[in-house]
Amino acid sequence: MEARITKVTNQVKEIVTQAIQKEVFPGATVWIRWHGETIHCAAYGNTAGKKYDTFSPTPVTLQTLYDVASLTKVVATTWAFMNLMEQGLLKLTDRVATYIPQFGSDQQKSSITLQHLLTHTSGLPGPLPLYKHYQSKEGILQAIYRQHLLFPPGAQHVYCDVGFILLGEVIRVVGSSELDVYSYQNLFMPNGMNDTMFHPPEYLWERVAPTEYKEYRGVFVHGQVHDENAWVMGGVAGHAGLFSTIEDIAKFCTMVLDLGTYKGKKVLTSKSIIEMTSPQHPHIKEAVGLGWMMNRPSFMGQLASQETFGHTGFTGTSIIMNFQKDWAVVLLSNRVCPTRNGPDINPYRQQIANALLPLF
Repeated sequence: MEARITKVTNQVKEIVTQAIQKEVFPGATVWIRWHGETIHCAAYGNTAGKKYDTFSPTPVTLQTLYDVASLTKVVATTWAFMNLMEQGLLKLTDRVATYIPQFGSDQQKSSITLQHLLTHTSGLPGPLPLYKHYQSKEGILQAIYRQHLLFPPGAQHVYCDVGFILLGEVIRVVGSSELDVYSYQNLFMPNGMNDTMFHPPEYLWERVAPTEYKEYRGVFVHGQVHDENAWVMGGVAGHAGLFSTIEDIAKFCTMVLDLGTYKGKKVLTSKSIIEMTSPQHPHIKEAVGLGWMMNRPSFMGQLASQETFGHTGFTGTSIIMNFQKDWAVVLLSNRVCPTRNGPDINPYRQQIANALLPLF
């Protein structure tokens, strides 16, 4: 087994090194778990390819903070939802309009449930550049409340950021605090994830990998959220805004694979963990859990299966896990640095996943 693990780690190093050379990303961190043990946790490359504005590139370390983008949906928002559900404060069948009355402006929208939002089956449209028209959190929320549905709730699956923005608002209403505060106090702190946060303070920026030069913001984005809608909303939103390190995401994945327990402390019940990582809509082609994607070869490679779940982030991040065979692969990178128009990262996500095949 030791020889096979060495083969895996050497291959991952080759893949990531090649991605850096081809400018897929300037640097990255990778963590791999196999049968309850960490078999690889490493940092590669630099935080940027060259000096930008006041930012000078530094070598990536295991303490480098990455903007994890849409991993926010599963690491913060879905987790907070399940925590509130365990307290009896939320149910999957609850209607969104119960907590956000302004949203239920017609019969179809008033029938949308929290489960529809968590599974991207609400009928709300996919990517919406609301930041181009609204310059405040309230403006963006009001625009979402006015959206027309693309299809009846539950009929189809369309990946939807705005659904998770709504979930963030539901958590704020029910949890009596903003998502960043609720997540830290109830979830990150109990799980030992001290380097996971929205709004990293300036004294930590030297550890933060930058993302992209944004002309309309007039800055090379560093220490602030990359996602435009989340930025206009003040940096805290249900779909994006979280920063974390590879070691903290490893703690999160360990908790999930150990059925809600971290170092003997129960963070979520095993029932919640199994429910959120189980298929929710068998009649829909795309297998989806609560927040999680399932069986997606596009980033899971040959490890994709009905039992494999994960998520990606636009900035160049991904998580892939499997209960039955007890493994996990995490990639954190800033593939949008200095521009989002670089080479496709998905082939490298697939290759890193496929590198585990000798272990099976």
